[in-house]
Amino acid sequence: MNFSVGCDFHGVLDRYPEFFSWLTKILYAYGCEIHIITGNKITQEFLQQLNGYGISYTHIFSIVDYHEQIGTEVLYDERGPWIDADTWNRTKAEYCESYSITVHIDDSDVYGQYFTSTLYLQLTNGK
Repeated sequence: MNFSVGCDFHGVLDRYPEFFSWLTKILYAYGCEIHIITGNKITQEFLQQLNGYGISYTHIFSIVDYHEQIGTEVLYDERGPWIDADTWNRTKAEYCESYSITVHIDDSDVYGQYFTSTLYLQLTNGK
């Protein structure tokens, strides 16, 4: 099966952990790639939280870690890391494009405009 899914962490996996634990286990069992895509740094604490939800995954990607690795200026304040908004907002789409991800699931409408070949599914809060 040539199917891959990207899942945002905050607002998606951490909001519906039981559903995504079930879904990712099924996708993984069928040989699908599952990419966890987050703005967070990949720390032991983050991995413990992710693994505590029982999420199956094959890849994990951090916007902050990526930009620090390529030399993008990342500023930190009491709210966390910051980079240019356009750069931040298009990074998920660029990652999905580079890995030929079939569908990406997110909770924010700001990223959708950057997706071209990957299907972008936005969860809503039901209001």
